Formats: sequence, structure tokens, C-alpha cells
Amino acid sequence: MNQDMATFIAPLTLLLGGGLFAAGALSFLDIHFFKTKFGERAALAGGLALIVLTEFIFASSNMSARFFNGQRNDVLECRLAAETALPDERSKSSVVMHDHIVGCMNGLGYEWTARHSRCQEGPVATNPFCYLPVRPFDRIVTELQIRFE
Repeated sequence: MNQDMATFIAPLTLLLGGGLFAAGALSFLDIHFFKTKFGERAALAGGLALIVLTEFIFASSNMSARFFNGQRNDVLECRLAAETALPDERSKSSVVMHDHIVGCMNGLGYEWTARHSRCQEGPVATNPFCYLPVRPFDRIVTELQIRFE
């Protein structure tokens, strides 16, 4: 789905789905927003379906790849910083350039790891598959994303 469309639709479906789900769930506490039990159960099921639909919209749009895409951008920024700081090392495959980029990525909150198969194919400092975020949540999401690349 188009990212612009997902940005508009996802919050609406989440709000509507959450509201229907809450209205249906409150019937279990004897707070009734609907006249029949069928209406309450339908609201509960419809709200849950809209929440799942929102997750599908998020997963199928480009918004879901923002963690790994951000990591790619950080690698490019570190490469630019290294090439600017070390112009003589630019055309060579230099250990100094590699160490500068890895150090820059460490400063941005990433650690070097060669566990991914695409990193093992090309373990260079500019390969975004060779890094993982240090923060636990970002690390989990990024590992899931690169598993499907």
C-alpha cells in the first residue's frame, strides 16, 4: 500500500477498531452500548478485525521498514563523514576507513556483527546488514526486518 495512504488510513482504522472493541468488551462488565448481545459481539469482532487490518496496512506499507531504512541512512552518513575526513583513503579498501565508519556507527548506537548471511558475503563497513542497534526494541525489530530481506 502507498505510504501516504497508509499514513492517513492507519490512525482512522486504529481509532475506529479500538472504539468498537472497547464498546464490545465493556458489555462483559454490564456496560451496554448496543441494544442486543449480537450487536455487542459484532462490535467486539469488528473492532478486533479493524485492529488486525491496521497491523496489515502497517506491515504492507513502507512505514514498517523505517528501522532498517534508518540504519541504511546512518551507514551512508558515516561513509560520507569518513570520506570527508579521510579523502586519501577513499578509493582504497582501507582499514582506516573501515575503522572510521564502524566507530561512527558505534557512536550512533549500532554494533558491528557479521551474523547475517548478506554481511558474510560482503563484510565491509558500508554494508548495513553488518550492524545491529544496541537498544533492545530497535534490535528486535531490525533483526526481524533483515531476516526477511
